[in-house]
Amino acid sequence: MIRAVATDVDGTITDDNSIIDIEAIEAIRKLEGSGIKVILCSGNALCILKALARYIGCSGPTVAENGGVVEYRGKIKILGERGLGRRAIDHLRSVYGDLIREAWSNPHRYVDAAIMRTIDYDKVASEVNKFEGIKVIDSGFAYHILDKRVDKGVGLLEALRWAGLSREEVAGVGDSMTDAELLRAAGIKCVVANGDELIKKEADYVSTSKFGKGFAEIAEAILSGKIGST
Repeated sequence: MIRAVATDVDGTITDDNSIIDIEAIEAIRKLEGSGIKVILCSGNALCILKALARYIGCSGPTVAENGGVVEYRGKIKILGERGLGRRAIDHLRSVYGDLIREAWSNPHRYVDAAIMRTIDYDKVASEVNKFEGIKVIDSGFAYHILDKRVDKGVGLLEALRWAGLSREEVAGVGDSMTDAELLRAAGIKCVVANGDELIKKEADYVSTSKFGKGFAEIAEAILSGKIGST
């Protein structure tokens, strides 16, 4: 039985311009109204995600910074080492100068540091890989630099422990390769139609609709028992 839905945000409940689909919000309210907690899992800063969760009605834990930070009922746990991303960005600036543009939210981040996709990923990765214990991932919206030991799956499993849930009781929903670990940590793997073909191959369910409408379709399948009824 599904007791929680852990979902990515950008590209999953939003469109490709980061606008949240109204149908996705309505679906979240339906899930919550049926006693199914919704857990937001994103590369975004905790302050952004916590505000979003509050206003659209999510009662589950919040997994921010690609799994680097987990919050639930006022408690916060930092899972990755602080400062690693900052060091890498300072180095990138020394190499590429003003081509490196930071996300406005970086001052509010604990573990994950984000930069805009202004230069090729391979160039960024080549420099970041010079630092031990750091990785860079491309969300399709930004490049995220953080502790190698952290990912959305690690964050989700910690969130589930706090919420008293088992992974078998959770459906994961995502769209990009940054969601792969999130989906693998969940008992049921769901992907919206605009998702990366590689994670679609691992999915238990792929929606026919894209973006937020795809999430709403998945939510309806969960509520109707089409997903997770056994």
